[in-house]
Amino acid sequence: MTPTPHHSDRHHCPHSDRKPREGYPRWVRPWCSMWAIICGVFALLWLLLRSGARPNRLAYPCQQAALSTAILTIGAPIVAAIATSRRGIAAVMRTPRGIVAAAVSVALLASAWAFMSRADVYEGPMPTPDGDYRAQVFHVTDCPQDPVGQRFVGLDNLLNLMGSNGVKLYRSANETLVSGPDGIIAADNVVVLKINYQWDQRGGTNTDVLKGMILRLLNHPDTFTGEIVVCENAQFNSVSNFDRYYNNAQNQQQSPHDVVVEFQGQGYNISHYDWTVRRGTLVTEYNTGNMTDGYIRLPYDSTVSGYVSYPKFRTSAGTYISLRYGLWNTTSHTYDREGLKFVNMPTLKSHHATYGATACVKNYMGVVTGSLGTNSHSAIGLGILGKLLAEIQLADLNLLDCVWINANPNDGPWTSYGGATRRDQLVASVDPVAADIWAVTNILIPAFLANGHTPPWPYPTATPDNPNSTFRRYLDRSMNWIIAGGTQVTNDLNQIDLYAWNGMGDADGDSDVDLADFAAFEDCFTGPSAHLPAGCESMDFDADGDVDMHDHGEFQKAFMGGGLF
Repeated sequence: MTPTPHHSDRHHCPHSDRKPREGYPRWVRPWCSMWAIICGVFALLWLLLRSGARPNRLAYPCQQAALSTAILTIGAPIVAAIATSRRGIAAVMRTPRGIVAAAVSVALLASAWAFMSRADVYEGPMPTPDGDYRAQVFHVTDCPQDPVGQRFVGLDNLLNLMGSNGVKLYRSANETLVSGPDGIIAADNVVVLKINYQWDQRGGTNTDVLKGMILRLLNHPDTFTGEIVVCENAQFNSVSNFDRYYNNAQNQQQSPHDVVVEFQGQGYNISHYDWTVRRGTLVTEYNTGNMTDGYIRLPYDSTVSGYVSYPKFRTSAGTYISLRYGLWNTTSHTYDREGLKFVNMPTLKSHHATYGATACVKNYMGVVTGSLGTNSHSAIGLGILGKLLAEIQLADLNLLDCVWINANPNDGPWTSYGGATRRDQLVASVDPVAADIWAVTNILIPAFLANGHTPPWPYPTATPDNPNSTFRRYLDRSMNWIIAGGTQVTNDLNQIDLYAWNGMGDADGDSDVDLADFAAFEDCFTGPSAHLPAGCESMDFDADGDVDMHDHGEFQKAFMGGGLF
């Protein structure tokens, strides 16, 4: 007997002239096919959005799964139709439906390839820092955790450390440890404080540090007559009028809004401005007659696959500010760039979501807009934030908050209270690239290791000594564009002069080491192997339980003279 052929395939993939399998309504297979293709389209769209400008993400398991889904649900039916056709491609291409399907497939593949490869289009020559350039980085440790009134003692320590090494906060004819003719902030300047406030809890700038910085500005030796504006663009997140409930401070309810209102209550000219609400408003500069708050978008730059952008806005005091050109005078119709000062106040943290680490340079994502088709976030990898800095000039001071950091390479940039690591450190520099490479190398990575996270770390990695790491790629390219714009910065640790202080020698707690502290040192002096008197801990530099000649030598190194008070 001739065996009956087995036609199980007919039940699964029947031709249109065959009767559907018993028990399956006629509409089931078309419905399933349609939704399979829809799922494939959504998988492809997700793949483009998630991997987009970073093709190396295609190695991720989720991306590979999405790619497989897209290929199977979109590509497989087309390939199968061609393979099973009596005349193959020729037969398919004779039908309007086949022509459309082929055209759509080619368009999708071409679009996907163009989209995913666009962030790596520029590989031309890039400048590097001059061999004789030296960056200064200032680092304080052991910052007292509790503020003293409006003071943040660690910040005062940092500013005095800077002043004792030639970088003075105040511009003034009165020369002191922290003031002089070449100082940063004049008494009549308008000062923009750019904080990090995209994320709540420990993800934003410490508001105790913010309050301490505002206090220092207001205590200008020539009497501060200028204006202070606290700013941020949180992109897709609302800053809630800078008044979220969960904040980064000893008092977790202390928001930037609370800080501003406190100083406003004392009669000072201070406010905050939310750039987030203007991120989708395209405007032109004041000198074109446009007085509307919003974002300037420069012409498309193919070398970074995006548009450089920056805000212009009117403060609550009526001051018109262009972050590129300065203060706009509505009477003379001129800009004053010298009268505008910019202080960058980021938080050090892991940025596992995309770029490995956030510090000074990455904080400028809160200056540009991600709207208006700028492609700003994806273009960070090509150095668009360095292009921005070349246009608007570097911050007058970068103050990197390392009090609480996200020291988990599997997390960030959001940082919960439970996920943060306390380090009680601050870093400052005029050079944002130098501050970033130094802080990631000497604070973030050691904290990774201390928390039990050993390499290899997951992509994207913050590894600072690997030029191919995600962090280094965006930092290095940003550096190159800054240098191309005419300003020297460096990513070379060997070109950094580090100045560090942990508060030792400051017996009276006024954030300097002066003659009053020397008198206290003399009272504490015991000689070797003697018992350390109570209250003399700040004079025992080597922590050996006495105050001897070794400590005297360290005291001399720490001596500053008079400081902020």
